Amino acid sequence: MSSTLFSSTWYRVSEMRPQLRGQARLARHHYRSKLWYVLQDQASGRFMRLNPEAYRIVALMDGQRSLEQIWEISCENLGDAAPTQDEVLQLMTQLHQANVLLSERKPDLDDLEKRRRKLGWARLKQYLGNPLSLKLPLWDPDRFLSAVARCLPAGLLPWLGLAWLALVGSGMFGAAMHWEELSADISTRIFTSENMLLLALAFPVLKIIHELGHGLALKLFGNSCHEMGLMFLIAVPVPYVDASQSTALVSKRQRMIVGLAGMMAELAVASVALWLWAQAQPGVGKAFLHQVLVAAGISTVVFNANPLLRFDGYYVLADWLEIPNLGQRANQYLGHLIKRHLFRLGADQPASDFHPPLTPREAPWLLSYCLGSFVYRMMIAVAIVLMVAQQFFFVGVLLALWSAWGTVGAPLFKHLKYLWANPALEGRRGWAWTLSLGLSSALLAVVFVLPVPSWTNTEGVIWMPEQSRARASHACFGTELLVEPGAQVKAGQALLGCSDPELEAQYAQADAKRRETEARLAQAQALDRLQAQVQEAELRHVRQRLADLRQRREQLAITSPVDGEFVMASPQDFPGRFVDRGEQLAFVLQPRNFSLLAVVGQGEVDQVRTRTTRVELRSVENVGRLLAASLNREVPAATNQLPSLALSLQGGGTIGLDPASNEAGQGPQSLNSLFHFELRLLGDELPRAVGQRVHVQFVHPHEPLAQQWYRPLRQLFLRSFAT
Repeated sequence: MSSTLFSSTWYRVSEMRPQLRGQARLARHHYRSKLWYVLQDQASGRFMRLNPEAYRIVALMDGQRSLEQIWEISCENLGDAAPTQDEVLQLMTQLHQANVLLSERKPDLDDLEKRRRKLGWARLKQYLGNPLSLKLPLWDPDRFLSAVARCLPAGLLPWLGLAWLALVGSGMFGAAMHWEELSADISTRIFTSENMLLLALAFPVLKIIHELGHGLALKLFGNSCHEMGLMFLIAVPVPYVDASQSTALVSKRQRMIVGLAGMMAELAVASVALWLWAQAQPGVGKAFLHQVLVAAGISTVVFNANPLLRFDGYYVLADWLEIPNLGQRANQYLGHLIKRHLFRLGADQPASDFHPPLTPREAPWLLSYCLGSFVYRMMIAVAIVLMVAQQFFFVGVLLALWSAWGTVGAPLFKHLKYLWANPALEGRRGWAWTLSLGLSSALLAVVFVLPVPSWTNTEGVIWMPEQSRARASHACFGTELLVEPGAQVKAGQALLGCSDPELEAQYAQADAKRRETEARLAQAQALDRLQAQVQEAELRHVRQRLADLRQRREQLAITSPVDGEFVMASPQDFPGRFVDRGEQLAFVLQPRNFSLLAVVGQGEVDQVRTRTTRVELRSVENVGRLLAASLNREVPAATNQLPSLALSLQGGGTIGLDPASNEAGQGPQSLNSLFHFELRLLGDELPRAVGQRVHVQFVHPHEPLAQQWYRPLRQLFLRSFAT
């Protein structure tokens, strides 16, 4: 409350006899155990919140009492809590600007025109402030929603809620049952031209059902919904309805249901689509139902349920916390903290001077939401601008400048204007400028000057050198295991027995040829010396052929290349199996000789090559254990071939696979080119699982944050816009 009870301008309005317009509607609300009154202008859809003291003033406005009489009555009834004349004037100004106030005075047409223009300019500023989300009203759905609501009697609503729970519960159960089939190779199933077309058809239908869910919930609770249209998100038309009338609902539960109604409708459709998908035969219909499930899941989880964006989740969270205008109030609270604790404005006043006063446990919510939503909105804005700029560079640059002004430029300009001319800083303006410049300089120093730890994170797999692999020297059929898996073996020890019937036949034929040639040689030596020389040459050739075949017979047995532990997958399948020449059949493990193959993207490869001081490893199975390693060698050329599926998204890693590689049978291929680095494990703690995924950190010398941020931003720009 102001320190002065009287106002020097009170005489100008003291004889005014105000009253509320007919379209004004008041409702009692409780927010965090405190009573508030919500004043709604049903013509414009605007709302005002009044505390009990302000409500006492508004309730006395009947068109008969003068403003002087209203203030005197409030002083008698409220005592020390009565508002000052300046506060009454401020309340009258707000009611006048909201266009809910009438008086005996003739309306000022010029003033009405100014208010109309001001309202139009405010809406335009709202659109310009968010260039990535523009709205175009198209239709008044109130009559349609009223007709649907009449088909749903109030007594049926609890049963509809139970039916929804049963339907969505069965859908979640079905999703768990078919999860592997639903998620198998999902990137290939979504990002094909045919499936993207199906997704483009499914998404608008889902969103129309979603938005009509909000409107129908409003009608069922006795309110109206008069606006439906298209909201252009990144130039993509998305249906929307104006559900702001839910603010007038007294029940917190009803307001939350209106906010959740769209997601509830979408989940119901997804549950029906799931059961139809499970019964459908492969084809276009089943693919369309799968895209419905994908669209419902992504739009609900990523966007609508996310409270950091101004969609359904935000309003549900605000109603649950009982903090109306959560985003605006969070920003105001952060500004209040800066003014009070940094600029020392009002430091001699109690901490509860923030208006409206904070309730217990409200401050942490406001502060965390203000910071979290700002960071998240910045990330979303950057991602959207880059996505648009890849297709339309000029438009992307304009959006980037537009978004930068709205998120950084405009607030900075307002702050400078506040420092320059706001009368509240009188006597402390120098301190405010000094503090602002000092904090800005410190922030710039931290970003551009102060060296901080630098590293490159990636993933790799435990690998073995080539000499640890037991391979078949010749094509053959497996006969027996000469050593049990898990046993310790020596280099050269036979591990697996193989046979080659064709080789045996060739050996028998060569041996018979040898005997025949020896007999002919013995006969020729007694009769014809020239013929004997011919047979001797033939015999040498046959014996050489026989020696080669004998060596091949001896090499059919697969031996251990080194000392170590014999390991083989599915040893029971080896007898009778055909083995190609060079095929890898088993391993001889030597943990001391294990290596690690790490993959590094093109943007980080130069940093890893030239500025790595040490390498640290952490197994995904035991993140707390730190393993030491050194950089051994690098494959000099970039490749899309992945050394192991364990590094892919399907195997739990972070690298996306190229869907076309599966169709071509080329093995796992990454979407982006990668460089392979072989690391040598150091120390006594060694892994024993070949193919195990490992987190790898290449540690670099300390450098400022700006230098660290510049490299990925430059790479991102080149990757996005290079032709």
